[in-house]
Amino acid sequence: MPSYNIEDIGEVLVESTFMALVIVDKDGYITLMNQTFLDLLGLSRDQAVGRHVLEVLPHSELPEVLKTGRIDKADIWPINGNDTVVTRFPIVKDGEIVGAIGQSFFLDMSGARILMQKLQETEEEFSAYCDALIESPYMVYVSVNKQGFITLMNQTYLDELGLEKKDVIGKYILEVIPTSQLPEVLRTGRVDKADIWPINGRDTIVTRLPIIKNGEIIGATGKSLFLDVSGVKIMMQKMKETEKEFKALSEALIESPYMLYVIVDKDGIITAMNRTFLDILEMPKEEVVGKHILDILPNSELPEILKTGRVDEAVIWSIKGRDTIMSRMPVMEDGKIIGAIAKSLFLDMSGAKIFMHKLQETEKEFKAISEALIESPYMVYVIVDKDGLITAMNPTYLDSLGLKKSQVVGRYILEVTPNSLLPEILKTGRFDEADIFCINGRNTIVTRQPIIKDGEIIGAIARSLFMDMSGAKILMNKLQETEKELNIYREEIRQGYQAQWEFDDLIGSSPGFLKLKSVAEQLSHTVSTVLITGESGTGKELFAHAIHNCSNRRNHPFVKINCAALPENLLESELFGYEEGAFTGARKGGKHGKFELAMGGTIFLDEIGDMPLTMQTKLLTVLQDRVVERVGGTKPIFINVRVIAATNRNLEQMVAEQRFRQDLFYRLNVVTLNIPPLRERNEDIPLLVNALVRKINGKLGTNIKKVSHKAIELMQNYSWPGNIRELENLLERAINLADMNREDSITVKHFPHLVENAYSPNDQDDANPATLSESLEQLEKQIIIQAMRKTNGNKVQAAKMLGIYTSALYRKLAKYGLD
Repeated sequence: MPSYNIEDIGEVLVESTFMALVIVDKDGYITLMNQTFLDLLGLSRDQAVGRHVLEVLPHSELPEVLKTGRIDKADIWPINGNDTVVTRFPIVKDGEIVGAIGQSFFLDMSGARILMQKLQETEEEFSAYCDALIESPYMVYVSVNKQGFITLMNQTYLDELGLEKKDVIGKYILEVIPTSQLPEVLRTGRVDKADIWPINGRDTIVTRLPIIKNGEIIGATGKSLFLDVSGVKIMMQKMKETEKEFKALSEALIESPYMLYVIVDKDGIITAMNRTFLDILEMPKEEVVGKHILDILPNSELPEILKTGRVDEAVIWSIKGRDTIMSRMPVMEDGKIIGAIAKSLFLDMSGAKIFMHKLQETEKEFKAISEALIESPYMVYVIVDKDGLITAMNPTYLDSLGLKKSQVVGRYILEVTPNSLLPEILKTGRFDEADIFCINGRNTIVTRQPIIKDGEIIGAIARSLFMDMSGAKILMNKLQETEKELNIYREEIRQGYQAQWEFDDLIGSSPGFLKLKSVAEQLSHTVSTVLITGESGTGKELFAHAIHNCSNRRNHPFVKINCAALPENLLESELFGYEEGAFTGARKGGKHGKFELAMGGTIFLDEIGDMPLTMQTKLLTVLQDRVVERVGGTKPIFINVRVIAATNRNLEQMVAEQRFRQDLFYRLNVVTLNIPPLRERNEDIPLLVNALVRKINGKLGTNIKKVSHKAIELMQNYSWPGNIRELENLLERAINLADMNREDSITVKHFPHLVENAYSPNDQDDANPATLSESLEQLEKQIIIQAMRKTNGNKVQAAKMLGIYTSALYRKLAKYGLD
């Protein structure tokens, strides 16, 4: 038989063009990424291998797999905009997680269409079976959601209660059925397999069980085994008839002269020992029961059974020089060990001969049953040894491949089925519970698992769950349900945490502003922390949005939090999240913090200068270690976010005054963008005014077409303490005034505040006092402005208020440039 290089075989498997694959070590750093995955990401091997997986794939779940050891069997995950079905699982060595693997089932969802088509063909038939089962006239059925509200009740149950569906759906279960035990099932997760329960005075036997998804209880069901207990009477009668016989057999078994028997409680105290055992020990029952097992049998293994919970199925144990075969097992109740039992299979080894004879007689029968199972015409089956050599393949598989047993047994699996994943199973020990696999052009769902003996992999098995796809209804329903749910969550996060502005939205042509904008664009391509400073209203948040939208994180969340808007006790839980029960009123299941929600994207910490000192310490730890710990939690959560902070305060001065941590300032002050105030870039005011007028027109539904040159000059001569925010507010007020007077342009008269400020008597230079005529003109102008303001710009009313003709008012307005 030709020899094979395992590394060459592994490379062929890993570099499949139909599968994207990535492997990380225990710290989350990529050790391998196949060429197919690299091509999809547009990366070279050097750009991926050695980097943390979240730097290359910001939404990867592999760090979670490393942390929890969970296995994702069939998850929807996007690669470059194409949804693909992936599996993730940990790599375990000596009981420890040493890495993790993520691989696609198919390169994108198009490969699943054959499966979906098959499923759609059987959907109506499947639905009919379900309806027939639930609506059986011999069974009552009810299901509730995790809050205990009824989601389904079959017609039989409705008829029994004398209710209609609209009377029960959406109601709390105890409102409809006050004695229902389903709330208790939701709370404890218990399963009631056969409980007597009355329905309208008729006793019935019911089962209750929780509905579990991803390890969490999401609902519960209750259904009857029979509509009433009359159907059980025959069964109960039979049980009564055999009760005495069963009791006699039990006593005969326990007190058999051919078997030893001892029971201890959880503390190792003997509670029962049969007569045969007592006779061998030559002790009366009174001297044994109530004593510790080691006082009676110093070499007993039952204390070890109590401690470890192990089961000894057939061990040799010596009693007074006679070897016997013993079994030992713990007694369990509600998952806890409450005692242990030891009993002999035979009193001595000679008694085992009858047993061995029986085993030999049934060996042929067992072999025939096994062969019947393997040789099923509805299932394909193949087994390989630890070297990947085929040891068995059933005729169904052979017929599908068009081969004979002699042509496959003893050959390497990849020679016979080149796309087999069994070598990967041998290498990793993973379980594939539901994988799509093509056999001669027919897609089937297969399971693969290793054969393990004494902790070592000695082979592997692959078998189909069904010969064709029709049986895959449940799996694909789950996939479809998960995909819809994921899409909803993705859309909610995308809409809720999305940056709005880009660099084209930052208006200005002054040299200083253009230089600042250029620096910000260059910074967007790095991952460095950015500190944006400047007065209130200068546009710090717009710069943060633009940096995010120009970066390679633009398709991931942009999460903003105002550090000054929340009290200290809420700020920590908002930033870092909290676990269930962390404090009074904590949401069930806990809550993700802003840092977690921003995973892969950007978090914008606005008003960072107002953050309390205690929170500054915790933020510094997060920025240094790149991990967060939820309030009330114990597990660190790795984060991959870019931090942009903004403040209108002088942080250096605050550091000097010990109101801001120096180490946090240095951590934030990696790159600083200082946004200039509007008064230092008044040449940008015409551009800003035009852009803002368009924006406000759209917001208010107005149609202001232009702003007069004198109004622009007035705005350029103003100091703008509120910067662009103040400019926008005054423009909106001016547009409202113009629109009320049915004017389509803005002039100086629409800015009474700016006019009053520009011509305030306080601005006069005391060294150059105005003449009497100049002072009278200024006073006249102020009076006209006040009249226009009080009449909302109505010239006729203003003229009446001033006691002059309208024509005279027009002349004065023109004279003072107020038209």
